[in-house]
Amino acid sequence: MTGKVCLIQRGTYEFGVKVANCEKSGGVGAVVYNNVAGSFGGTTGTTATSIPSVTASDSEGAAMKIQLGQSATVTVTASNYAFFDGTSMATPHVSAVAALVWANQPQCTATQLRNSLDLSALDLGPAGRDTKFGFGLVQAQAAVDRIALQGCGK
Repeated sequence: MTGKVCLIQRGTYEFGVKVANCEKSGGVGAVVYNNVAGSFGGTTGTTATSIPSVTASDSEGAAMKIQLGQSATVTVTASNYAFFDGTSMATPHVSAVAALVWANQPQCTATQLRNSLDLSALDLGPAGRDTKFGFGLVQAQAAVDRIALQGCGK
């Protein structure tokens, strides 16, 4: 599959395993189509992959299967993506930065770490905490540097 997009029918193996197998065989992308009527949503779960992967309905998969071996151009437009914001999008990013900073400064308490993240964030809205941006954009290096210079309690 070197340099090709894999077309894979949904079935026994998990979505992530299918995508990983495609990648291991040299595939540059994976389309997993449903093995029953309708669409489905799949994720790679805990399986790490670095190629793009998407799902397709059974009828979309059947249409693509007829065209195997042909060249195709894929155009991605803004409508192919969803826009999300808010705490559900910020939480994983801030949690990751908090873990990174805490790993570098394990002597700090959770409260001290949170204060350092708050005080080192890049303020994006009105000065200080606000309802749209909270304390701002989390800054990992700034938080580490702040603790290194000022200690955990500042």
